[in-house]
Formats: sequence, structure tokens, C-alpha cells
Amino acid sequence: MKTLRRFLVIVALMFWQGGFMFYGAVVVPIVREKVVGKERGEITRDVTTWMNLAGTVATLAMFVDVWAAGQTNRRWRILAWLGMALPLPLLVWLHGEMSRQMSDPTFYQMGIQPFFSWHRAYLLTNTFQWLAGMAFVALSLRTWRAEDSVN
Repeated sequence: MKTLRRFLVIVALMFWQGGFMFYGAVVVPIVREKVVGKERGEITRDVTTWMNLAGTVATLAMFVDVWAAGQTNRRWRILAWLGMALPLPLLVWLHGEMSRQMSDPTFYQMGIQPFFSWHRAYLLTNTFQWLAGMAFVALSLRTWRAEDSVN
């Protein structure tokens, strides 16, 4: 059961955080170069919907592991987990607000400067969440090593 639990945590993190990193590093630059106008925003909107869903599923798998694993680093792992889980409702709300703005027929004609403050908040929240995820990975490896040395 321990191996399955860890496997699910790793797969969930790879899909969510790895997808986030790949999207930001590879897909966004390609979309910026190859796609113009409204379609660019629609692609991003659709992808981030799935990323938020993946984050929700991943944090559930990680929650199970935090409580099932040993006591080593538990408080720190809870804090790292909270750093990933608590931003999710904010990201969903920001995503909905930005989608609402983009669906306004005059969005692209009126200028999108006000949109960028919402987008900046979304990106900063994602970055904070990603940092918490990387801390969670490091802490999980230490916890799992300690858990294995006991058995």
C-alpha cells in the first residue's frame, strides 16, 4: 500500500507540476509565436481549466500521503501542502473572472490592459503554488527515506 500511495503522489505531481512547467516553458512561447488574437486566450483558458482540475486531484493524493506517512517533516509537509491546496480556490475564481472578461465582445477592441492585473495575480499565485510543490517534493523524499529506514 505504501508503494501505491507514493506512486500515486509522484504521478499526480508529475502530471500537474510537470504539465505546468512544460506549458509555461514550451507551449506558451509557441502559442505566442504562432497564434494571434482571440484563439490565443481560448487555448490558455482551456488548458488552465485542466491544470486547475489536475491540481485538485493531485492535492487530494498528496493529502492522503501526508497523513499516512511517518511523522518526519509532517508539519513542514502540511505547510507545503497548504501552499498548494489553498491557492486552488483563488486560482479557480481568478480563472473564472478572466474568462468572463475575455467573453465580453468588446474585450479585444477596448484594450486588454485591465486584464493584465488579473493575469499577473494568477501567475504569481501559480508561482507560489509551484514553489510549495517543489518544497513538498523535497520534504516527501526525506519523509519516505525516514519511513523506509524504520521498517
